[in-house]
Amino acid sequence: MNAHTVKRRGGIMLAAFLLGHAVSAQPVSDFSTQATVVVPNGTSTARVALPGPSIAALRSANGGDLRVFNAAGLSLPHAVIDASRQAPAAQDVAGERIIALPIYTATVGTGTTAGAPALRIIEGPNRRVIEVGATTTGAEQKRDATSVRGLLFDTRGLKNELRAVELEATLPPSLIVKVTLDISADLRSWRTVASQSPVFDFGSDGPSNRRIDLPSGQSLEGQYLRLTWSDTPSIAVTALRTVGKISATRAEPVVIEFGAPQSAAEGYAEWTIAAGLRANAIRLQTSAANALMPVRVLTRGRSGDPWRTVANTVVYRLAANNGAQTINPSVPLGSPLESLVRVEALRGYSLTGVPVTLALEHAPLNVLFIATGEGPFTIATGNASAQSTAVPVTTLMPNYLSGGEFALPVLTAVVSVNQPATKPGAAAEIFGIATQKSFVLWGVLGLAVIVLGGLAVSLLRTSKR
Repeated sequence: MNAHTVKRRGGIMLAAFLLGHAVSAQPVSDFSTQATVVVPNGTSTARVALPGPSIAALRSANGGDLRVFNAAGLSLPHAVIDASRQAPAAQDVAGERIIALPIYTATVGTGTTAGAPALRIIEGPNRRVIEVGATTTGAEQKRDATSVRGLLFDTRGLKNELRAVELEATLPPSLIVKVTLDISADLRSWRTVASQSPVFDFGSDGPSNRRIDLPSGQSLEGQYLRLTWSDTPSIAVTALRTVGKISATRAEPVVIEFGAPQSAAEGYAEWTIAAGLRANAIRLQTSAANALMPVRVLTRGRSGDPWRTVANTVVYRLAANNGAQTINPSVPLGSPLESLVRVEALRGYSLTGVPVTLALEHAPLNVLFIATGEGPFTIATGNASAQSTAVPVTTLMPNYLSGGEFALPVLTAVVSVNQPATKPGAAAEIFGIATQKSFVLWGVLGLAVIVLGGLAVSLLRTSKR
C-alpha cells in the first residue's frame, strides 16, 4: 500500500468521522435544560412527569429533542406520552349508615308458611317493619320473630349517585351467600339492581366480601331498598353503608411561567416563547388592584410576518366586599402559538398602569424509559438540531396492554439549579443557545464536505495520470 492510498483512506475515514459525529453525537451538555430523577432499585421501566422548565425548552412539538441519559452518559430508549389521556379513576367515598329493618315471614296457625310476604310500614320513631299478610287468607296469622325473609332500608333521602353498598353483617363462616337488591317507591312494584351478588367471610386468614356493587350512576333517592338472600341460614345484618364516588378529574396541566413581557408600550406587550410549545391555554394576569382590561392575543413566527389573532379576553383583578380578590381565568387556545406572542389593549384602552404577566398551560407530559445502568438519570431537552430517538410505548413494554403505561408509578424530576428557568426572556435565551450550537454543527458538516471534495479532486487527478 503506497503513501497516496494511505492518505486517501485516511481522508475518507476523517470525513466519515466528522460527518457521523455531527449527526449523531449529542451529549447531555448539548441540551439547554436537564432534569434529574432518582429511580428506585429494581425498576425496569420508569415513568417520570416532565417538569415545566423542561417542557418550555422543547424545540419540537412532539418532544423529539428529548433524551434520557444514565450516570455514564449513555442515551437510553424512551417514549413521550400525553398524561392527560389517562382515564381518571373515580375514588370511593363512604356515605350514610342506614339501619336494617327486618322483614319477617308470616306463618299461619298450623305453623306452615303462607306464601310470599306482604309488607306494611308502621311510621314511628323507630320505623319498624313487620309482616302482616300473605297470599293465603282467612286464617289467623302471626309473626315468627325467628324467621327473617329479608331486610328493608329506607334510602328515600339519599340524593347522590352510588357505586355500591357495604353490609355491616355477621356472615355464616366459610359460606358464600348470594344476595339480591331490589328497589321500590311504593313497596309493591320492585326492580332488581343487583342479583345474586356473593358475600362471604372465611375468617381472619381468608378472603371476605361485604360489598355489593350497583349499576353505574345508580340513585336511590325516593326509593326503598330491599335485601334478600338465597336459601341459606339467616345473615345478621345490622346496617349498610352507602359507597359514593368522588368526581374524578384528569391530570392538571403544567403551568409554564413567562412573567413580564420582553417589550411593552402603551397599547401592547410582547413575549418570545419556544416555537415548539403546543399550549392548551393562555393565562394572563395583572397585579394592579381593581383593574379590568379587554385585550386580544396575537401571534406570529418572526418579525415582519403578519400578526394572527388567537383569542379575545378580559384581564381583571377585582376586590369583593369581603376583601377576596377575583381574577380572570385562563383562556383555551383553539390554535397553536408561534414564537412571538403579543397582547394588545382593545381600541380606546391603554395598558399603562396595568402590568400584564403571561403563563401557558401545557398538557402534562410523561417520559417512559428503560432504567439501564447506574443513576441518577438525566432527562435533557432543548436542542434545535436533535432528531427524535423516541420509540413507541409498545416497544418499551413487552406484552403491552392498552393503558398499561398509566399503571406505572409517576416519579418526580428536579431541574438542575444552574439551568435556565422559565423567567422572562428564558425562551429567547434557550433559542439563542440552540441556534449557536446549530451553527457549530453546520460548521462541522461544512468542513466534512470540504474534505470530501478535496478527496474527490485528488482521486480525479490520480485517474487521469
